[in-house]
Amino acid sequence: RSVSFHAHWVSPRGKCGEVPPLYELRIRYLPKGFLNQFTEDKPTLNFFYQQVKSDYMSEIADRVDQDIALKLGCLEIRRSYWEMRGNALEKKSNYEVLEKDVGLKRFFPRSLLDSVKAKTLRKLIQQTFRQFANLNREESILKFFEILSPVYRFDKECFKCALGSSWIISVELAIGPEEGISYLTDKGCNPTHLADFNQVQTIQYSNSEDKDRKGMLQLKIAGAPEPLTVTAPSLTIAENMADLIDGYCRLVNGATQSFIIRPQKGEVLLLLEQSHWELLETDDYAEIIDEEDTYTMPSTRDYEIQRERIELGRCIGEGQFGDVHQGVYMSPENPALAVAIKTCKNCTSDSVREKFLQEALTMRQFDHPHIVKLIGVITENPVWIIMELCTLGELRSFLQVRKYSLDLASLILYAYQLSTALAYLESKRFVHRDIAARNVLVSSNDCVKLGDFGLSRYMEDSTYYKASKGKLPIKWMAPESINFRRFTSASDVWMFGVCMWEILMHGVKPFQGVKNNDVIGRIENGERLPMPPNCPPTLYSLMTKCWAYDPSRRPRFTELKAQLSTILEEEKVQQEERMRMESRRQVTVSWDSGGSDEAPPKPSRPGYPSPRSSEGFYPSPQHMVQTNHYQVSGYPGSHGITAMAGSIYPGQASLLDQTDSWNHRQQEISMWQPNMEDSAALDLRGIGQGLPAHLMEERLIRQQQEMEEDQRWLEKEERFLVTVFLVIRISSTLFIGCFYLYSCASLNGTPPLLPDPAAPPKKPPRPGAPGHLGSLASLSSPGDSYNEGVKLQPQEISPPPTANLDRSNDRVYENVTGLVKAVIEMSSKIQPAPPEEYVPMVKEVGLALRTLLATVDETLPVLPASTHREIEMAQKLLNSDLGELINKMKLAQQYVMTSLQQEYKKQMLTAAHALAVDAKNLLDVIDQARLRMLGTTRPH
Repeated sequence: RSVSFHAHWVSPRGKCGEVPPLYELRIRYLPKGFLNQFTEDKPTLNFFYQQVKSDYMSEIADRVDQDIALKLGCLEIRRSYWEMRGNALEKKSNYEVLEKDVGLKRFFPRSLLDSVKAKTLRKLIQQTFRQFANLNREESILKFFEILSPVYRFDKECFKCALGSSWIISVELAIGPEEGISYLTDKGCNPTHLADFNQVQTIQYSNSEDKDRKGMLQLKIAGAPEPLTVTAPSLTIAENMADLIDGYCRLVNGATQSFIIRPQKGEVLLLLEQSHWELLETDDYAEIIDEEDTYTMPSTRDYEIQRERIELGRCIGEGQFGDVHQGVYMSPENPALAVAIKTCKNCTSDSVREKFLQEALTMRQFDHPHIVKLIGVITENPVWIIMELCTLGELRSFLQVRKYSLDLASLILYAYQLSTALAYLESKRFVHRDIAARNVLVSSNDCVKLGDFGLSRYMEDSTYYKASKGKLPIKWMAPESINFRRFTSASDVWMFGVCMWEILMHGVKPFQGVKNNDVIGRIENGERLPMPPNCPPTLYSLMTKCWAYDPSRRPRFTELKAQLSTILEEEKVQQEERMRMESRRQVTVSWDSGGSDEAPPKPSRPGYPSPRSSEGFYPSPQHMVQTNHYQVSGYPGSHGITAMAGSIYPGQASLLDQTDSWNHRQQEISMWQPNMEDSAALDLRGIGQGLPAHLMEERLIRQQQEMEEDQRWLEKEERFLVTVFLVIRISSTLFIGCFYLYSCASLNGTPPLLPDPAAPPKKPPRPGAPGHLGSLASLSSPGDSYNEGVKLQPQEISPPPTANLDRSNDRVYENVTGLVKAVIEMSSKIQPAPPEEYVPMVKEVGLALRTLLATVDETLPVLPASTHREIEMAQKLLNSDLGELINKMKLAQQYVMTSLQQEYKKQMLTAAHALAVDAKNLLDVIDQARLRMLGTTRPH
């Protein structure tokens, strides 16, 4: 390469005390086919690449073509962020990270950035980056060399000099592994070969005798009649050329002895002294200090603990550097304080010891009730870190063990406590970088604490990315952390969202069964972790906000803390309400003397808002017979009214009318036992002390009937609500099957299916009650699953009846039935079918629809003109339904192998269901037109 006047190459035989301290370490002597050898030695390949890239950016980047500069810059992006997907820069947030945080000047020359508009440059970078989307790090480096070599010969060094000593010819001397020693004249373009390295016998350099004090280099070449003489601008450059040729000669010949005949020692010292002062006056080089070298050991003056005060106990875990033990710290304040002790196995090395104590340095700055507290350190080998002991262990194991005993409020409480700790870290400008359930410790049943600060940093630590790539928690990390190794408070928010998901899933790890390399692809395709069972919708909505792809759109921890506090309070209120309702279900129906005439409240709705067991909703029949009595005092002829156990159970007895019910209950009235105490009986003052006994008893019976009716009504309402929440999980096959049951029955003139005699009757109409709740109530039950389907009760559906017409030779009717059957066929096959089979199934539905529409077009001329408009609108609606079905099919194919696949498959089935229903509506419109033509009315 072109060496500046002030550059000085250190001779392998020189001593460190003889040279200035600021020098650049480079790979200088390259064997033939060096790239093939370097591919087997990746550290050397990476080092040489950084050397060449630095030379390119500093020397010729501003002079190369725009296309080459774009390719080389994108290859450096690909090499630096090799985990990033090929389309990652299409996302605005990713490009902004590259542009604003990393800086485009790291990859592209200033001339390119200044000459191209920002919007155009973005498109060019995105297009060019896609060309190298499939390259790994090594392939990116080799491609970089391939593109750069025609415009910049990085494998050889060139020196401007002259051949000869008296008759001088100005040339550019090139020295490299391929051409050996050659030169280029100012006018020539092809190099002229002078000698091979194995022909050089001796090398000598000295000052010229003229007043300019130029450097003279003489090479004795085997077979040449006289030495090859080269005149250099200075003795320094002559010495550098001599060292370069000497290195290649020894490399080619496998020799250890130098070929250089050196000048006197005094001359060398004078030369070095002059070069030293010249180097100090230039700013071409700057001292670069590695970040690891600036590490400062934490001051242990206040935290140092005497080892004699620590009693080491059993091993309770394993950390990155060694085992974690339980122990006892005997301090003056607390003679037996239980502590956790982190040990370091290989702390004989100062670097390992310092990294191990980095966690203590971080922890000593925190004081928060939900952050593990540092007790002290022992810095002498063996090095220990003493922390407070959380007796219940890590949160993930705790959640798994107590999966069935922890309620939802406790889980939300843990998430809230972690948010307070992370908001505290955010206020102190710390990022944790490893937020996961495994790094949270449980101090008590209602207190968790954030721990493991081994990766925490006040600012981004670049050495972590280089040293710990294999240990990064990819499945917990934000996309910008995976793509760019960029950790901020916003990336901590993403990880906290995943940690909340772990907590709600009782310790299940995220993205089970997914390879680390595939996680970023799923995230960029829009896939997120699914909503955990029993998770409140508001809490899952908060999680999805934490998983916004754009870091700027994620909430801060202060906002998360406030929202989690609200969600926690709401859950506590609901929990108290559920406990009250549960106790009311468990306790038998009775009134004491302090009661009122109000009927007991309606039973709560099991499963909403959070599913829970409905066991105990109804007492057993035996229990009801024994205990369910209404006790009345203050009435001479007190009677015990025993409630029928069978009437409490829906589906086991039909509702009696008022007269039969009254007569039936009259026969069950029995006299109360005379030893009943008044204090345990019902005080009737609330319903009027002057009421006659028979009116009072009649009111009690009426209240009992209303309670039973309310109970049955609530069951139906509950099933309706569950249906609404599960509608997205119900296969559209069932909807179409349901439609097919009633449509075929009405089309064929058969009576509709009768209701199950054991099914509960409808609740009598009540003022203000919605009248449509029962229309969908029978589509599913709380216990139905997606794969098993639901129990259909077609009597609950009230479609418009089909006209009672002669269906012989009715092609419209036949084609509507054919379309419905095609939809049913598709719905029954699509669930297990692979995506490539979607198109043939949808095509069958489309062909059936085309046949139907063609038949309608043939029938249209014979129908009244006034009905054509309505029929055409129904046809357009069917075409729209088919288009929607095709769109949903494309989405289901696009998102195959993601969690969204099932979602779009269900939407696809829903669109097919709508198509079948609208086909039936088209038949009804045509039947109505036929009836008008016949002068009849459509039956209702």
